[in-house]
Amino acid sequence: MYKTELVLIKRDAAADSELTANQSAISDILYQHAAELNSTSTLSPAPKKITDYVIKRIGGGDTELFVFMNALDQSGAEGFRKLFYDLIGTLEKSVRIDKEHKNLRPVVKVSSLGELGGGCKGYCFSFGGRRFVALPQVSMAGKAYESLTDEALQKADEIFERQRERYPEGIAFVDKKGVEADPELNRVSPELLMLSSKQGFIQSFIPQKSDTSKQKARKIAVLLAIVAFIGAGIYVLNFYVFAPMRNNAITSEIQEIAYSGESKGDGKKDGSAQDWKALKKINEEIVGWITIPDTVIDYPVLEHKGDDRYNQYYLERSYKKDGTEYGSIFLDYRSTDSVKSRNVIMHGHNMRDGSQFHSLLNYSHEGSLKADLDYYRDHPVITFNTPDGDAKYKIISIFKTSTRYEDGEFFNYMQGEFNSDAEFMNFVYHTRIRSMVNTPVTCNEGDQIITLSTCCYEFYQWRCVVVARKVRPGEDPGVDVKLAELNDSPLFPESYYERYGGTRPDPGTFKSANGKGKIGWYDGKGNLEGSEVLTATAASNPTEPPTEKPKPGETIPTEPPVVTYYPVTFRNFDGTQYAAYNVKEGDPLPIPDGVPKLPSDDYYNYTFKGWNLDIPGVDINALNVGLDIYPKVESTPKE
Repeated sequence: MYKTELVLIKRDAAADSELTANQSAISDILYQHAAELNSTSTLSPAPKKITDYVIKRIGGGDTELFVFMNALDQSGAEGFRKLFYDLIGTLEKSVRIDKEHKNLRPVVKVSSLGELGGGCKGYCFSFGGRRFVALPQVSMAGKAYESLTDEALQKADEIFERQRERYPEGIAFVDKKGVEADPELNRVSPELLMLSSKQGFIQSFIPQKSDTSKQKARKIAVLLAIVAFIGAGIYVLNFYVFAPMRNNAITSEIQEIAYSGESKGDGKKDGSAQDWKALKKINEEIVGWITIPDTVIDYPVLEHKGDDRYNQYYLERSYKKDGTEYGSIFLDYRSTDSVKSRNVIMHGHNMRDGSQFHSLLNYSHEGSLKADLDYYRDHPVITFNTPDGDAKYKIISIFKTSTRYEDGEFFNYMQGEFNSDAEFMNFVYHTRIRSMVNTPVTCNEGDQIITLSTCCYEFYQWRCVVVARKVRPGEDPGVDVKLAELNDSPLFPESYYERYGGTRPDPGTFKSANGKGKIGWYDGKGNLEGSEVLTATAASNPTEPPTEKPKPGETIPTEPPVVTYYPVTFRNFDGTQYAAYNVKEGDPLPIPDGVPKLPSDDYYNYTFKGWNLDIPGVDINALNVGLDIYPKVESTPKE
């Protein structure tokens, strides 16, 4: 997913207000184009301000896609030149010329999106992995914001895809006559595209009365740097020494509780390995226990019902709900039937001290795109127990893949539910053709699978994934690992073939491969009904548990009531935060005091007219949704 910023170019108060009201719908359109809206900003139509803003964001942010709304006020290219050629010139000048590109100059490749309505055009370009799309004013195009954005991004996606091979960084090198050089010269090192910055060298430390103001400033800066260095040292100690100690302590504590029943003389009546009554008393959201024998993976599995793609409650919380960078092993929200889902998806951090899901990297070591066959043969089975019973799972796939659409074909392995047996088997097929090991384990439409996922770093935002299917009733839980072998040609995302060469094969589908006799691991009936098309699983609404501490003497309930809190953010006109609240469901919306930051430019005077609380379908007196609220502003032209 592209981290996306929506940049609103101020034209008039009515257009700005309309655009603000349509941000939610625009965000949904962006998501359909693999673009996740991270922030919204507002700029006046001034080339220098746009340039300064973008250069600052490139240098200190992680935004990958900038969409400029209401940017172009002319139907032809002149409107684009007027606003963006200062930025493009700055980007071109920032490219560092090495020996290979001597006597050549870089040119940012700008492409027209064609007519988007009313004779108006849009434009796009890229630079160093960032993409930029500039759209005309909606009033001139004569279209709704959603349809204009959708059409423009669809055309931009096609252009970026076509240009990715010839202009991978968005620039072409030309000679003095303007003729493009060999396309291979367009493949430049990322270091050549880094915007330069100036840094002074400090030799003194303590400011003196006789020092000039500049000398004092330099010395103060050195002192601050020393403080920062000490702070970094404390951070390193905490990260590598104290944090692992704390994590080991709370892990040992929950393991002792989980297995406490084994030491009882009469044993546990239900015969399970974990003491679920004791675990549920600690945290009702403990729904399972994951173990890979002879590894450190021996953890509770948590599930928070309010998770969605923006909120994963246990990503940075322990089973005690305390904040920790180690997080917990937790269920993905797309496994909507909890531990009974057809695909039970679990996430865990890849921690450098070897804890959490770091051991998954032993199946395929970090930096490698091949499996460790010996390690798999020693660890072919996973134990996943729940209050409903203990179970073992045989590994059927070990693969590494991308979570980014821009790396080529995107395989969404985080699909918890399926519309048909045909879709489920096609999903299993896609995990197995990516597997770096061909395991001797069968699978069919009657099986349940679990998917374990953690970060890996062979490419940006990749994941190491282990998939296993549940041992069937009466089946031998053992695996004849001698039959396992390395897969000589596992399927990878397109970015793999761009780096290492070769052509990415067409994976096809389960039915097509099975019909050609290419699948030896399927032992089902074969008459699979329904569509094979893989679909995404919908999210739920986020919730937060109560965070208030009990008053002195107050009895702490063993099962605290579930309370939903909604995030409410009041924003300045430019999108930055003015005030923020977590509002309990059903409570009235609090209104902050004061006046938010208003815009300032050479064209209008602005007056704050209150907060825009007229939101269709929202009860401000008994809140039931999360909100971003913007000010109502009246603008009058400057004389």
